[in-house]
Parts: sequence; C-alpha cells; structure tokens
Amino acid sequence: MGTRRFRTAAFFLASAAGLAACGYGASASTSSSAGGAATGSGAKLTVESSKYGTVLALSSGQTLYMFTADSSTASKCTGSCAGLWPPVDGSHVVAGAGVKSSMIGTITRGGSTQLTYDGHPLYTYAGDTSAGAVAGEGINSFGGLWYVLGAGGTPVKPSSSSGSSGGSSYGGY
Repeated sequence: MGTRRFRTAAFFLASAAGLAACGYGASASTSSSAGGAATGSGAKLTVESSKYGTVLALSSGQTLYMFTADSSTASKCTGSCAGLWPPVDGSHVVAGAGVKSSMIGTITRGGSTQLTYDGHPLYTYAGDTSAGAVAGEGINSFGGLWYVLGAGGTPVKPSSSSGSSGGSSYGGY
C-alpha cells in the first residue's frame, strides 16, 4: 500500500511540476461564449444527481467545481493547485440536457482556454475516483473554498449535517 501512495503522490507532484514548467498561468484576458455547436472532440456539459442535489458535470460523469478565490475573468489556481484541481478545457464545449448554453463561456489562462459556467472557471478534482464522486465539495485549500456547481450556476453549499468544513463565504460570488 505504501508503494501505491508513493506513486500517487509522485504523479501529482510530476503533474504540478509539468503544468508549472509549461507556464500554465492564471491570468485571463476576456470572457467569451463557447456555447455554439461542437466541432471535433470536445466536452459535453451535463447535470448529474449527487448527494448535494443536481450538479454540473462532464458527460464522463466527472463533477465540476468552482473556486471561491477566482473571479469571472481570472483563475487563481496555478502550479500544484492545478495538478490537484485540473482546469476544464473550454474548447468545443456543448450543453447537454439541463445545462443552460447561455451560461457557458471561457477565459484565457497561459495560452489555454478554460471553461466557465455563469462566470465561474471550472475544474475537476483529482480526488474524485469515480463518476459522480463529490469528494472535493467544501474543501478549503489553495486560498479558497471549492464547491460543486449547480446547473443554475450557483455554488452548492453542503448542509450543516454533512460534516463538511466548508464556510459560508463565496469569495465574491
């Protein structure tokens, strides 16, 4: 079991180092719509049922998260943060059932395009090991709180009975 943990830790460290070396920076230039028809391969946004209600996800079942330290035009998650919370590529995105295409947009970060929904830059969580997992909900790390995002574009706050240590501040959202 120790070897497995070492490999997992090494993977995350190598991923974070690679992202940092590639200049996967956090500045955004503009926000634009990405809700048009898909061309080639791309992400399809869907809604999934979770213990927190209906949440935004990729068609693969990966839950999507927002970060309270971000703004609608800039991601604050860089370096090792982006290794643990990979930004979602905003190229060729389509809205599935239950997703409002008018809320889909993008920001530019280090020459790449990151998907946004209702102004929230979107991420997956490396700790979610299966489709529909929501292990990242309410985590306080990298200078902000992480929340799953509801289909209406609002952060889903865990109930007080869930045992999560999430706060009540949404960092300006």
